[in-house]
Amino acid sequence: MMHFQCLRHLVFATLVAIVCSSQAWAESKEVRFADQPGGFLYVPLHVVIDQKLIEKYAAKAGLGEVKVTKTTMTGGAAMNDALLSGNLDFVIAGIAPLLTIWDKTKGRNDVKAIMAIAAEPLEFVSSDPRVKTINDILNVPDHRIAVPAIRTSMQSVILQMVADKNFGDPFKFDPLTVSMPHPDALAAVLGGKSAVKTHGATLPFSYLELHAKDKATHLVLNSYDVVGPHTLVVMYNTRKWKEENPKLFQAVYDAFQEAFRWINADLHRAAKFYKEFDQPKLDLAQIDEIITDKAQMFYDPAPQGTMKFAEFMHKTKMLNNMPSSWKDYMWEPVHALNGN
Repeated sequence: MMHFQCLRHLVFATLVAIVCSSQAWAESKEVRFADQPGGFLYVPLHVVIDQKLIEKYAAKAGLGEVKVTKTTMTGGAAMNDALLSGNLDFVIAGIAPLLTIWDKTKGRNDVKAIMAIAAEPLEFVSSDPRVKTINDILNVPDHRIAVPAIRTSMQSVILQMVADKNFGDPFKFDPLTVSMPHPDALAAVLGGKSAVKTHGATLPFSYLELHAKDKATHLVLNSYDVVGPHTLVVMYNTRKWKEENPKLFQAVYDAFQEAFRWINADLHRAAKFYKEFDQPKLDLAQIDEIITDKAQMFYDPAPQGTMKFAEFMHKTKMLNNMPSSWKDYMWEPVHALNGN
């Protein structure tokens, strides 16, 4: 009798262990993304969502049904906070916000990029006739520059690079910057009633500003002229999420790789898709003009020109840690790609 009871307890304990183990290793049933206003940069994410590519690869991996959601936020700093607090799983933001959070979390719950998303020049557009170059802003009263986030955004870092080269003071432009979402900055520059008369813009906002009817706007700075062609946004997440969801992490990676192939196989089709999905204030011919011009938009998972930002941010003490290569702040799946 005692032997039977011992056996029964052993079987029960074994079953509990199996159940607890399966629960411990159960992967998430949801993938939560965040992007920012300005849809051209996020076409790969939009394709992934529209074509249910993560759901497709998750099912192939035996993960069952997975819910995919997207939140639009303003500024990389807010997105980083949401990621670290566990309210997001993946963030799509600039190289500068990635490097900032990589530096902050290095050696703890590491945050790294799973891949690059898009390359695009940042264009600083002004409606002020007194401002011919970005340096002129320093001598013009009541003039402010709109950026997504003061000091830490890609736009701010580009301005710091220019100031460092021209004046030996990387933060000379910082007091003139104002944190403002792209749609609000567009309205301010074209409205003419605000002190914000220059905008560090992404597409489609730079295009709308430069092609506005009855508005004398002009380009004062292009980031490609400062550092050469470069990736603008990457997608990143925490080590904790990656290690707790290895199959789902791979499903996300595979889904975006398929999206890149789909986009680059037919850029005219991608332009039509973007028009229908995001409904921007541009007609299809204008969208097609932008997406098919690789000097304007380029979708590729391999990072380009990112170490230039890391070197500058470390030099100016915005980073405590200097990466030895771009692979330090990107996860292993992209290491075989031709990045820099």
